[in-house]
Amino acid sequence: MAKPSQSRTRRKVPARGLPRDRVGLRLAIIWLWLTLYLAAYYFWPLSSAPVGTFTVLRRAHLWLALVLGDETFAGWFEGCRWSSIAERLVILAAAGSILLTAAAAGWICIRTAGIDRRLTTLERFVYSAAAGLNVVSLVTLALGICGIMSVWVFAAAGIATSLLAAWLLIKRMREVSDGDTAATDAQSLSAPQAADQLRLSAGWLWLMAPFVVAILASAMLPPVDFDVREYHLQAPKEFYQAGRIALLPHNVYANMPLGTEMLSLVGMIVAGDWWTGALVGKTLIACFAPLTALALFAAGRRFGSQAAGVLAAVSYVSIPWIALVSTQGLVEGAFAFYLFAALVATLLWRERQRLGEHCPRFLVLAGFLVGGAVSTKYPAVVYCLVPLAGYVVYQSAKTPGVAGSRAGLFTRVARAFCIFLLACGLGCGGWFVKNAVQTGNPTYPLLYSVFDGRTRTSEKDAQWSKAHSPPNYDLADLGRRVAGVAVGSEWLSPLVVPLAVLAFINRPGRKLAFALAGYFAYIFATWWLLTHRIDRFWVPALPLTAMLAGMGGAWSNSKPWRATMAIFMAVGLAFNFVVIAGGQMIDNRYLADLNALRTDPQRVEPWHRFLNEHAADVSGVLLVGDAQPFDLEVPVLYNTVFDDSIFEQLARGRTPEEIRALLNERNVSHIYVSWREINRYRSPGNYGITPFLEPKVFVELVAAGVLEEVPPIADDLGQMFRVRH
Repeated sequence: MAKPSQSRTRRKVPARGLPRDRVGLRLAIIWLWLTLYLAAYYFWPLSSAPVGTFTVLRRAHLWLALVLGDETFAGWFEGCRWSSIAERLVILAAAGSILLTAAAAGWICIRTAGIDRRLTTLERFVYSAAAGLNVVSLVTLALGICGIMSVWVFAAAGIATSLLAAWLLIKRMREVSDGDTAATDAQSLSAPQAADQLRLSAGWLWLMAPFVVAILASAMLPPVDFDVREYHLQAPKEFYQAGRIALLPHNVYANMPLGTEMLSLVGMIVAGDWWTGALVGKTLIACFAPLTALALFAAGRRFGSQAAGVLAAVSYVSIPWIALVSTQGLVEGAFAFYLFAALVATLLWRERQRLGEHCPRFLVLAGFLVGGAVSTKYPAVVYCLVPLAGYVVYQSAKTPGVAGSRAGLFTRVARAFCIFLLACGLGCGGWFVKNAVQTGNPTYPLLYSVFDGRTRTSEKDAQWSKAHSPPNYDLADLGRRVAGVAVGSEWLSPLVVPLAVLAFINRPGRKLAFALAGYFAYIFATWWLLTHRIDRFWVPALPLTAMLAGMGGAWSNSKPWRATMAIFMAVGLAFNFVVIAGGQMIDNRYLADLNALRTDPQRVEPWHRFLNEHAADVSGVLLVGDAQPFDLEVPVLYNTVFDDSIFEQLARGRTPEEIRALLNERNVSHIYVSWREINRYRSPGNYGITPFLEPKVFVELVAAGVLEEVPPIADDLGQMFRVRH
C-alpha cells in the first residue's frame, strides 16, 4: 500500500522565547545598564592610600597594572629558588592529604546516610568535603580537649578513614555497574535547560584555574592580617604548644567557636611544627574558595542551567573580596561555603518534600552544615540558623504529608524542626559544651547578663558590646552602606552585581532569584542592624549574589548576548586577576623563600624581630598593648584589649620590689610596650583601653631600678624594657 505523499509546505512552529524586537529592546536596556554600572564601578573613589600622583584612587587607575605588567607581576618570582618550590610542595602535600582525608570522612557519612544516591558525582564530592571538614574539626576539638595531639593518632585515624571510604566507594561503583536504578536518581531533581538560555560546556570552568592558583599561592605565604596573628592562628599555636585545648583567659577570641582554626591545628600536628602547620592551615582555609565555586556550579546545573553554574563559579572565585579573606587566613570564605552548602541541602530537602517523599536525610545534612557555619563564626546563628530553621518550619507546614502518613500539621512541623535543630547541634554543639564547662557560659563571651562567665566583668562586657554594636541607625549611613555593597566596597567584582540584576529577566528562574535576593537582603539587614558594620562581615553572602550572577548571565543564547558576555567576562576577569595577583591587594611574592619572609621587615615589627634575634637572652616577654604575638618565637605573655591587662594586674597598687618579684615569678625578662597600638585603641570611635597604661608608670619603674630601657631601634612607636634582677 503506497504511503500518502507528504506536503512540501511545512507547518510553522512558533519560536521559543521572546520576539526578536523585544529581545533587541531588552539587549539595548541591558547594554545601557552594564555601561552605567561599569562607569560607576571603575570611577568610584576608593578609600585606599593614593597611588603615585593620584590624589584620589579609583579602580580605573588599577588598569595601569596591565601597562606596567613587568613591575606588577615581578613579585611572582622575587627571591625564587628551587628550595622555595620544594617548601610549597610540602605545604600543598600536607594540606591536600588533610582535605582528602576530610572528604573521605564526609563520604562515609553521606554514604552511610544514603544521601549519595540522590546526588550527582560533583555534589557527592562537595558535600563529602563539607561534612568531612566539619567532622575533622569536631574530632580535633574532642581529642584536643583530652590532650591527645599525637601525630601518630591523627595519622592512624586518617589511614583508617581513607581505607573505609575506599571500600565504600568500590561498593558504590559495583552497585552502579550492576544496574542499580537508584544510581540515576540524582538527576530526578535537575531543572531542564531552556532552549533560549545561554549554553556553556563544563570546560569553561578552567577559567577558574588562574584565580585558584593565585589564591593558593598567596595562602602559603606567612600571615599579615591583625586578626589572624591575634587569634585565628595564634590560638591553634597556643593549643599546639600546650598540648591541649584549654581556656585562654588572656584571649577572649580564642574561646569562641574555632571550627576552621582546628584545621590549622591539624596542620601543626601533621607538620610537627607550629610555623609550617600554620601555613598548611592557611592553605586549607583558602581551599574553601574553590570548594564554594564547585558548589555553585553544581547548584546552578541542578536548579538553573549548566551555563548558570559555570558563570556563578567563575564569577565567585574571581571576586577580590573572596581572594582577600581566603589568602589572609580569615574565616569568612569557610563561613560562605557552609552557608551556601546548607542552603542548597535545604532546597534539596524541599524538592523531595514536594515529590511526596519523607526524606529527612537532606534535613540532617543541612542542619549539620549550619552547625559547621556556627562553629566557624557566631553570626552564623543569625545568618544561617534562624532563616533556614524558619524556612524548614514554613515548608513543613506548607507541603502536604507523605502519602499514607497520618501525621498532622503540628507533628510534621515539629518533627522537621527538631531533626534540623538536632543536626545543627551535632555540627556545633561541642563548642558550646566546651565553653559551658570551661567558662560557665556556653555562648562565651556573649550573653554575659544571662550566663556570666569566667574572666568577664560587667565593665568588659560593656566594652565588648559597645565595640561590636552598630555605630548608629541613620538613614544616611544606610544609604552609604547600600551603595558600598552595590558598587563602592573596596574589593567588589565588576561582574557580580550587574549580572545578578539580570537574574529576574526570565520567568522560569525568577522565583529562585527572588529567594536568593531576599536571603541576601536579610543578611545585609542583620549585618546593618546588629553588627559593627565591617564589610568583611557580609562577605559570607557573596555566594548568593554569585548564583544570581550566573542565572543573570545565562538569560539568553542570542548571538549579540553571547558576544556581550564574552567581552564582559574577559574584561572583568582580567581586571580581577590584576587586582588579586598584581600585588594591589595582597602579597604576590609567590615563590619567595619562606625563611626570608618569616623575618620580613614588611611583615614583622622591628621589636618582634629583635626578640627573636636575641631569643637566647629572652626568658619571656610581656606585651603591653600589643596583641599580635604569632610571629614571636620566645615565651610570651599578652592580652587582647577586651581582656584584663596583665601588666596592670602585676603593677597596680604594688611597690616596685613587689612588681619585680612578680615579673621574676612569671619568668619575664623583657616588657614591650606598643604605644602605637595603645594610642590607636584610644582614638575616637575605637575600642578603648585601660587608662592605667601611661608613660609615667614605666618612667617610675625605670627610676626605681626595676626596668631599664633598651635603646630604640628603627622608627617603631614602642619601647622595650629589660627587667633588672
